[in-house]
Amino acid sequence: MSKYILEAVDLQYSYPDGTNALRNVNLPIHQGEKLAILGSNGAGKSTLFMQMNGIYRPDSGCIKYQGEEISYKNKALIELRKKVGIVFQDPDSQLFSASVWQDISFGPLNLGLSEEKVTERVKQALIDTETTDLQDKPTHLLSYGQKKRVSIAGVLAMEPDVIIFDEPTAGMDPRHSQEFMQLLNSLSDKGKTIILSTHDVDLAYSWSDRLAIMYRGEIIAQGLPGELFSRSELVQHADLTMPWLIETYNELLKKGWILPSTPLPKSKEDLFKIIPIKSGQQTA
Repeated sequence: MSKYILEAVDLQYSYPDGTNALRNVNLPIHQGEKLAILGSNGAGKSTLFMQMNGIYRPDSGCIKYQGEEISYKNKALIELRKKVGIVFQDPDSQLFSASVWQDISFGPLNLGLSEEKVTERVKQALIDTETTDLQDKPTHLLSYGQKKRVSIAGVLAMEPDVIIFDEPTAGMDPRHSQEFMQLLNSLSDKGKTIILSTHDVDLAYSWSDRLAIMYRGEIIAQGLPGELFSRSELVQHADLTMPWLIETYNELLKKGWILPSTPLPKSKEDLFKIIPIKSGQQTA
């Protein structure tokens, strides 16, 4: 069995109008990892995701699932999409049933599951996304944030092995954004492979196990978040900014308030632990 659950190999893709969207993209994805794909708008993140579950077909190169090149035959694509789910940035492209319950149950019903099992999955997805109170509501009456959560619930109810989120917190208020990230961590704890795209450097740095940076259709760097963000020239080249945690850490280093051996903080709690009690004095 392949050591990668999903892999992009030498992907090239251009849109019908000639726009070169992906250029020689290589990206291995490990089972169970939390991978953030970071890049500004137009970097190619959404286009790459469309390749990963067979919506777009590359001009050259391929996508592999568990070491096998994916097939674009209808039956094979249906099987792939049971295993690789995608939550699109625009929820209106994903919601099409009359009510929330109908929309979330659509996928599991098409898997041929029993009515009892479908009900169980839908209820759990409603709980996970805090949309239980919306289950009987018409989808066209939902707010943008509600639509976003319902579209996520629809993918969760399918229980795929890999879940791809395209700019998942866009349009969410701060509370729901925080709760959503907790949900992603919970899914990761259950062994799901989570991939998300974002242009939010703080989210990408704090959340991910591994980071890939896209720029103008190419992956220009991939690796551990702390290592990539230590390369200021890379951050600048990709039109990104430095995460506030690393900016604060660097300022503490400049002032001599922490030692160079102090590990990079991945959360504000980590940062609070290394901030000295007073100037020039480290905490124990």
